[in-house]
Amino acid sequence: MAGELFEKKLLEFTRRGNIERVRWLENINKYILPSHVKRILRNDKTVLQELVLPKWVTWDLLYDWALTQKKEKGRLCVLCDEYSEVGIEYNNKFICEYCFLKLKNLK
Repeated sequence: MAGELFEKKLLEFTRRGNIERVRWLENINKYILPSHVKRILRNDKTVLQELVLPKWVTWDLLYDWALTQKKEKGRLCVLCDEYSEVGIEYNNKFICEYCFLKLKNLK
């Protein structure tokens, strides 16, 4: 389930009284750009080098939080990296209708 680890850590820090960590987790969307969220969802760990994060923030926590930020409907196109509900499946990869039509017109 998305956000399970994130909620668990938030609850743990609240119980311990780590107010600074709780505030940071509650405002995490202010520290991480939407473009970084997309890269985190693609499991691109080079994002960790670009972000300034506290040492206690792990990749698993960051990835779990990013899963809660996913609001797009449909499936992710492998060519344009956008979400779409309409498209085709080719070799177990999803291609949106727009990219498929562009490829079809190239022939």
